[in-house]
Amino acid sequence: MNWKCTQVASKVHFVNATKLRITAVVLALASACAQESANGKKFALYRGDKSCVCILTKKETKSITATERHIGKSIYQVFWSHTKPKRELFRVKVGTYVGQDVVKWWNYGVTDEEDFNGDGVPDYAWYGGDDTGFAMYLFLSSGSQYQRIDVLKTVQGAWRQRFHKPAPDLGGSDSGYALNDTVLERSATGLVLLAKVDHVTINGTNKGTYQFRIGQADFKP
Repeated sequence: MNWKCTQVASKVHFVNATKLRITAVVLALASACAQESANGKKFALYRGDKSCVCILTKKETKSITATERHIGKSIYQVFWSHTKPKRELFRVKVGTYVGQDVVKWWNYGVTDEEDFNGDGVPDYAWYGGDDTGFAMYLFLSSGSQYQRIDVLKTVQGAWRQRFHKPAPDLGGSDSGYALNDTVLERSATGLVLLAKVDHVTINGTNKGTYQFRIGQADFKP
């Protein structure tokens, strides 16, 4: 309960002349506080960067820093803990070799660092993309390891479940569908992914908006 809820509730004991009116106010406030508690905490996962009209990404946060490793024909962004002993927490493929050329995302890294699941350990949202497409992941702490959640696959799975047909390519640049306003909510019942998908024509006309609320049991790795 926040300070406002506690403070107003405590005033009831000192005002008896308007008991009925105060009772109504307290009941309304209690309802609002209960709703606030039920809704839980929300995290905006992918914030825009106005300087580049893109998603704001970081290679270093308060708790981790990234390096790159080339393994065979693949290129990975590897995230390491700041704490000692230094250890790898997770990695994401960001590029590949095509002949002698390197093909990589233009923009990639962590977009948010918060304790999403409430276990006292930092969790992370990650984005990688360019003008051809993009990928979005969550990395949720699970014991001494991290569980990767594919945000695009999760929303596409919810689409298939609702409409009983293949989902559009949400990670493509020319699919006609755009994934917007992706928010993670933590409540007493677990994590919920809130996502909005806009169906947009080539000239920018919005043909429809689809809202999804996806429980943790339906998150896709």
